[in-house]
Amino acid sequence: MLKTPRIEFEEHRLQNGLQVLLHQDTRVPLVHLSVHYRVGSSYETPGLSGFAHLFEHMMFQGSENVAKNEHGGYIDNAGGRWNATTSKDRTNYYETVPSHYLELALWLESDRMRSLNVTEENFENQLQTVIEEKKQSYDNRPYGLATLKFEELAYENWSYAHPIIGAVEDLENSTLEDAAKFHQTYYGPGNATLVLSGDTGDDGKALKKVEQYFGDLSDQTHPELPDLEEPEQSAEKIERMTDPLAVLPAVYSGYHMPALGSPEFYALSVLGVILSHGESSRLYRKLIYDNNWITSFSVGPNQYKGPELFFIWFQVQSAVEVNQVLKAVDQELERVQEEKIPAQEIEKAKNQIAFRFVEQLAKVAQIGELLAHYALFLDDPKRINHELDRYLAVTEDDILQASQKIFKSRNRTLLFVEPGENGQ
Repeated sequence: MLKTPRIEFEEHRLQNGLQVLLHQDTRVPLVHLSVHYRVGSSYETPGLSGFAHLFEHMMFQGSENVAKNEHGGYIDNAGGRWNATTSKDRTNYYETVPSHYLELALWLESDRMRSLNVTEENFENQLQTVIEEKKQSYDNRPYGLATLKFEELAYENWSYAHPIIGAVEDLENSTLEDAAKFHQTYYGPGNATLVLSGDTGDDGKALKKVEQYFGDLSDQTHPELPDLEEPEQSAEKIERMTDPLAVLPAVYSGYHMPALGSPEFYALSVLGVILSHGESSRLYRKLIYDNNWITSFSVGPNQYKGPELFFIWFQVQSAVEVNQVLKAVDQELERVQEEKIPAQEIEKAKNQIAFRFVEQLAKVAQIGELLAHYALFLDDPKRINHELDRYLAVTEDDILQASQKIFKSRNRTLLFVEPGENGQ
């Protein structure tokens, strides 16, 4: 059995509810600070979509002691890196800085957690920024609208069906009061996890610094957990659309499957690697090497906290019949339901998974993000030292049983995308 480096860390909880995870790593003089808020687009309510992503922008619009857009400037001048991301299930803000700038990063994050400028000017400005981002990233990009449409089609539950970026109509109809309420509900120490990973200083000093900057923050959050339950699909869903910006046809396919951390998740994650990772994978050999039918493809669970989709996407070469490619994919899925995958193939896939996992442990930033991920998604940061074992424990029977359970036509959603005149 592969032995991976054990990640030592401390877990603390401040009186205001802030979860603190501390990992000391002195290999390089860097420290990674990441604040994860337990809020993503799935926490929104119908008619008020897009707020989680909106606040990804709003959080850089200044606070009591930091002017608008100065947060990144401070980190840039320190020689660090910074950014933020929003998903269906969480929002995070992070900085990686030389270790002697740790207090700068703590001060910046605590100031905007304490006193974000949720003003009419900032609200209106960032609304327009997000609306323009939607146009650039989805409306005016090949397959952009198809990506949004596919999840709307696949998921019955609005929490996962609606896009992270939100609907333009919802954003335009929202008010500053709506935004302020959303911010107070979710953005505070009691609904956050703070991770420090790297050269954090002598034992005990990191926690004292966190308490110094965050300990006196009052918590006014009252988060409402989303209902992520997805009804069982009873019949196959099929839709077609034309994308005027697309050059080639594409197919989006998804099978409903249980949530992250379920036995099926690990079995089908290994299967996803067997099907699609590397030039020797099954679908690469069949669809690209042997037949040159497609230009690119993506396969595997979609990595949400709640009910997932086993996702299959491929872009078809011109003059190739789309149904011919889909039939070949279906035949491979039928094959894994009928025949156990040889042990050698499974072992190769596990080696690929282990390599990628261990590779993440080489950087303090990625260790920090993994700790936060397991804390928020699986409520157990200790999983960082055991999660790989779950993949390595997958057997041929596990894959066979999960495939038989999930890959049923009535459980599938299909979206066919045809290129339009502008893409020709």
